[in-house]
Amino acid sequence: MRSFTVAVVLAVLAMASPARSAADDPAARLDAMSRAFRTLDYRGVFTYEQGQTLSSHRIAHAVIDGIEHERVVRLDGEAHEVNRGGHRADCEHEGDRLLRLDPARRLAHETAVAQRAGGIGTYYAIEHEGRERVANRPGQRLRIVPRDPYRYGMTVVLDDATSLLLKSETTDGAGRVLERFQFVELQVGERLPAGEFAAGPAVETHPLRSGEAPFAWTVAWLPQGFVASGHASRDGTEGAGTVEIRTYTDGLAVFAIFVERADEVPSGAGVASRGATVSYVVPRGRGHLITVVGEIPVESAQLIANAVNFPGED
Repeated sequence: MRSFTVAVVLAVLAMASPARSAADDPAARLDAMSRAFRTLDYRGVFTYEQGQTLSSHRIAHAVIDGIEHERVVRLDGEAHEVNRGGHRADCEHEGDRLLRLDPARRLAHETAVAQRAGGIGTYYAIEHEGRERVANRPGQRLRIVPRDPYRYGMTVVLDDATSLLLKSETTDGAGRVLERFQFVELQVGERLPAGEFAAGPAVETHPLRSGEAPFAWTVAWLPQGFVASGHASRDGTEGAGTVEIRTYTDGLAVFAIFVERADEVPSGAGVASRGATVSYVVPRGRGHLITVVGEIPVESAQLIANAVNFPGED
């Protein structure tokens, strides 16, 4: 069975009482967060924990002459680096949306998607949960609680001074932490030179092609509140055929559906998980393989994958 990789993303948005001041309004703070990650100059080190796996990464971000630059370097394990640049700070590239490495950056994008889609107060409740100091910076802690069993919850800490995301924890229905992102060092506002973003070794594989739709398929069911947030295709692994990718978000949860035609189709479904990320694979139609990857409960991934249909083939 082929393995698929998708940067599974996180995001937050919520509704608050209009009686609160702007500083206490979670929606206003989260809106500020989505802008901060795209427009501020900052550098730092963050950790990313999935289940029993912990990795550390260095990030540098700057807007130079109106152009956004970002470099993320893994500091342990196998060397890995992502270097992005060349886009205006108000521009978003399809490949970036699907191949992001750092959860904080992905969270900012998905928040913006949710705002355009119209808020998520119907699907999540938000609670102020006190204060927390992260990376020697004081912040506001917010708890995001799902209103149905199709999504995970989250707690986030937003920096008081800048609204940058300092920490996030993805939790299951029992309150167990499945995945954690956290800055351990952070400097904001320092002018970063262009040389900071010189590319190092190696990075991205399986380049994406926007706009292609090689397969005729529909999905009959999605959890309420999810909207399409991306559509692309790429070549399969080891010279295999085209893989079509559609991504969906409700502003907090993000998942992707991969569709490909397989020469050898497994007889049954397969599932794997790591932290909050689940991958569910099932054959559908005539020789198609469906993979749902995302930070959603496995039961949700199963329902989504089994709702993929190929008109005229089933």
